[in-house]
Amino acid sequence: ASEEKIRTTETQVLVASAQKKLLEERLKLVSELWDSGVKAEILYKKNPKLLNQLQYCEETGIPLVAILGEQELKDGVVKLRDVVTREEVDICRRKLVEEIKRRTHIL
Repeated sequence: ASEEKIRTTETQVLVASAQKKLLEERLKLVSELWDSGVKAEILYKKNPKLLNQLQYCEETGIPLVAILGEQELKDGVVKLRDVVTREEVDICRRKLVEEIKRRTHIL
């Protein structure tokens, strides 16, 4: 039997944070993504651990994680992580929607 996981969600990206006290920023970003037609979600915990957020993506088949941290906020970027390959790239926040749509279109 094939070991390929069946995707149980249509969500394209999980908005995560690497540090505490970023719930408001995560909510802001997930809202921006929704407004742009991206299927995004967050874990509704005040300070979820990054590892738990990544495991959630693996379990549910969410292909991308948009990670916010204090440094990313200062730099105006979002760290976009591919859940399968674990590759991370910093994407300018203005180009995030375009990049998510480009990457999830291929899935």
